Amino acid sequence: MGSRRTVLRGGRLGGAAGAEVDRGGPLQPRRGVSYWCHAGHESRPQLASDVPAPDTWDCAVCGQPAGADKDEPPARVGMAGASHKTPYEFLMMRRTEAEGEKLLAEALDNLHATRTPSRRSR
Repeated sequence: MGSRRTVLRGGRLGGAAGAEVDRGGPLQPRRGVSYWCHAGHESRPQLASDVPAPDTWDCAVCGQPAGADKDEPPARVGMAGASHKTPYEFLMMRRTEAEGEKLLAEALDNLHATRTPSRRSR
């Protein structure tokens, strides 16, 4: 039996070709379409000129829905203020304060147990 060799092919990390490359031919006509989200961010994706633009597009900055009308963008979705919570606030949504204190004490005990004696004397 001959040896089998696996060959990985690709030009970029992720394996996707760049947005400006059409393999095997000239670039197809494209157009930029502007979309605005509730926060006023503008996203301008490049779409094929022969394809109708979608009504909404995800904002490239905040991920919220964006629409073609700058003065009346789509409403926000998801939990209001969820992206502004600290890691501590997310933790407190899942644990009581007593559970948090217990976990902290266990973590500190583990840390002290793994420290070398030479570091404790400093």
